[in-house]
Amino acid sequence: MPGQTAQRSPHPPAAGGCGGTLISPAVAGRVRQLAAQAEHRRAIAEFRARHAADQQARVNALLLEAIAALAGLLGAPPPARPAHGSQ
Repeated sequence: MPGQTAQRSPHPPAAGGCGGTLISPAVAGRVRQLAAQAEHRRAIAEFRARHAADQQARVNALLLEAIAALAGLLGAPPPARPAHGSQ
């Protein structure tokens, strides 16, 4: 009819993968959930790596102290300690 204008849909369908594709809210939610789980796993792995490095540094420091104490008992000069930031 003359005088009427065609109404456009606010979200036109995606054309064969060109541009953006619309996904359902459920799929979008699952994508967010999987991304959050992956980020959580990365954070846990980083924490465990830091914790292991801290434990190794403590063990190394204790070993150096034990070596220095034994060297003192045997009359030998204690070994030179490496600088803190060189490891």
